[in-house]
Amino acid sequence: MRYKQTDELQSYIDWDSIMKMSRYAGGHDDQMKGLFKNVEVIAHWNEGDWQGMVATCVRFTDGQFAGKIAIYNDYYGSCSGCDSWEDASDDEVHNMCIGLSNSAYLFDNIDDVKDFLRSVDENAENDWSAWSTPATRLLSNIEKKIIN
Repeated sequence: MRYKQTDELQSYIDWDSIMKMSRYAGGHDDQMKGLFKNVEVIAHWNEGDWQGMVATCVRFTDGQFAGKIAIYNDYYGSCSGCDSWEDASDDEVHNMCIGLSNSAYLFDNIDDVKDFLRSVDENAENDWSAWSTPATRLLSNIEKKIIN
């Protein structure tokens, strides 16, 4: 069962780590895998190009959401002006992280995540509708338990 997206995940953002991370175009792997504290990264997928899409799946290990699994995704650019992370101010990073947190989907278990990702297609009426490739690739990495 998918939980409603909630602003309560904001309390799990790892501000101490995320604010220290390098801010460069296309550097979203660290930020996506390090967005939340008290999590285990189950899988991560990056298009692996100069610009594209990235998706992450984590399991919360502590607190209110212990045992729950979240998935979230983002776009990234390749140059100054087309990647919002590059040279972002602290306020901009704060707002981007809040946005990622608020757009995360929270699930009870990994099977629910897999079912959801299998159901994504171009016509789906959900926030992942434009994300059929990341959904497919993240699902594949979850099944392989790939973090890189």
